[in-house]
Amino acid sequence: MIRISILFPRLVRDRFPRAAVATAVLLSLTVPLLMRGASDAAAGVRDGISAGPASGTATVIPIVALLLALAAAWLADGVVSDLKRDGSAPLVLTRPVSRIGYFTARWLAGFVCLAGAGLVTALVLNGAARFSGFVWPGLSPVGALGAAAASWLWVGSAVLVLSSLLERGEALAGALLLVLPFFLTGMLAPGNSIARVAAVLPSRTVLDVSRTLLAGDPVIGSHLGRVAAWGAGSVALGLFLAVRREWSASG
Repeated sequence: MIRISILFPRLVRDRFPRAAVATAVLLSLTVPLLMRGASDAAAGVRDGISAGPASGTATVIPIVALLLALAAAWLADGVVSDLKRDGSAPLVLTRPVSRIGYFTARWLAGFVCLAGAGLVTALVLNGAARFSGFVWPGLSPVGALGAAAASWLWVGSAVLVLSSLLERGEALAGALLLVLPFFLTGMLAPGNSIARVAAVLPSRTVLDVSRTLLAGDPVIGSHLGRVAAWGAGSVALGLFLAVRREWSASG
């Protein structure tokens, strides 16, 4: 059997261009906000995207948390379905490599890239604030890695399931799973059954955990447990579907 550890660096390199674009987008949207002092840029943003009306550079944190989660959907796109779209599955999966190990490695390669994007973003923002003379506590580099992990556990694992089922569009579907609870809460009457079902998704919890970690504060254990439970269940389901998927050359 080909050792997955040998293939893993190549799988990370395959995702690196997307990670570079995601990092560039993160910085292009947050550094100017930070440099302006972020006085009113995110005030009044709805709960779930922001912690509430805020001012100053603290508003950068919820924006980074949201963008990391959206980047997770894009970085997890095609983990399974790409092999079907480009026709490489019959060749790759007939090699002496464990299917479940290979798909797990592809999924984890996306996480490594997302974690790198989060860490670079935190370091650059902290450096920009220091260079500009802003007085703020900054983003926690370790917390940025944790925020990437929280986003990946939910969004990345959900997209893995979708990628095992769909041929394309799983990144968009994953992003919708992230933002759907907020839209439905704002559009539907309180207590609506559809809104209650959407509220089961851990999107709010994930963003809350990410904001807390980015700020370097302690996370509520039950929130972290909920995110981990959803992530573990989704990963298990996604890998099960990926392994059982039909990978014949004809279709």
